Amino acid sequence: MNNLLEIRDRIISVYTQYESFFIPAFRFLVSFLSLLYISSKIGYQEVLTGPLPSLLVALICTLVPASAAAVILGLVMIIQLFSLALEAGLVALILFLILCLLYFRFTPKDAILIVMSPVCHAIGIPYVLPIAGGLIFGPVSAVAAAVGMVMVNFIDFVHDNETTIGATAGEEDTVTKFRFVVDGIAQNRTLIVTAAAAALAVIVVYAVRRLRIRYAWYIAVLCGAVAELIVLLVGDMLYAISIHIGAAFLGVIVSALIGCGITFFLFNLDYTRIENVQFEDDDYYYYVKAVPKNVYIAPRHTVKKINTSRHIRGAQDDAGEEGQYEDAPADTGWEDANRSTRDRQA
Repeated sequence: MNNLLEIRDRIISVYTQYESFFIPAFRFLVSFLSLLYISSKIGYQEVLTGPLPSLLVALICTLVPASAAAVILGLVMIIQLFSLALEAGLVALILFLILCLLYFRFTPKDAILIVMSPVCHAIGIPYVLPIAGGLIFGPVSAVAAAVGMVMVNFIDFVHDNETTIGATAGEEDTVTKFRFVVDGIAQNRTLIVTAAAAALAVIVVYAVRRLRIRYAWYIAVLCGAVAELIVLLVGDMLYAISIHIGAAFLGVIVSALIGCGITFFLFNLDYTRIENVQFEDDDYYYYVKAVPKNVYIAPRHTVKKINTSRHIRGAQDDAGEEGQYEDAPADTGWEDANRSTRDRQA
């Protein structure tokens, strides 16, 4: 465990030192990948399709706030759909205005969840965003998570039905096509179920992590993942939605593991050293439960104990054999014995 804490502290230290570089780089990478996903699915406008246009737009998204980056992605989608068909562009514009009014009314700060939705959807882990939103932000992040699910499912719907939507039609068929696109949103059960699962997961994760229990954040991740999986399974049984349950199950597990990683970096407590503190002022008594954080403890270098008396005695013996004692005891009797021997010889 101490090794993991050391790695975590080093990563946090590097991130803190180069934070001004990592944040723009992360936003640029997420925006660029999201734009590439949109271009691959509904790339009907050549000016905005391809790596180079996506690169330029991603640079703009990096220089503006996250909420503005989400608006830019929405505008790119609308332009692409207008290039496919007028009806698809109008429906996307109306949907975009409704979602903007709903989103900016509640959660203008967690727009990164919307920007990351195409990327996570492309790699098969869209369920990590509700878990991350409940851990990092608040319950109103359910709106952003649901908006992200609506956006990626609408893109998939247009991509799967582009032949029907893009077909040339007369005035009478225009109304039919418009209704077809609207029904693709209003009656899209996959869109409804996934958006409901995302919103519920955010609320469950936030509610559980606020409880005064041990390992609340880890339990919140587990509860959020289970809530998402239950909604998806129930939706599949009731409406036969077009979701591969095996892939969804694997995606939920990976999302839960990522949520545990987020918890390890942001809220890692040592419940073995809980302290109950009591203090008072003039008006109140305070009872506080203090839970310390898990911190990295550098290993102490042990020093081998040396038996000094044995070494000193050995050094004295060696010096005596070589006759190197400089100071002899005063009362040894050697001088008197030598003097007596000289007198007898005389």
